Amino acid sequence: MQSVVIKSHERLQHVVVTDTHALVADEPPPEGENLGPNPYELLLAALGT
Repeated sequence: MQSVVIKSHERLQHVVVTDTHALVADEPPPEGENLGPNPYELLLAALGT
C-alpha cells in the first residue's frame, strides 16, 4: 500500500512525501514563496494524469 504524508511548513508551504518522491506545494507571494506549484495546479495535474 502506498502512503502520502503532507508536512506543513511556514507561509502556506507544504511538502508532499510519497513512498518514492517528494515535492513542494506553495502559494505565490505575498502569501507564499512560490517554491512549487500551488494546490490548484497540483489538482489540475492530478486530473490530467
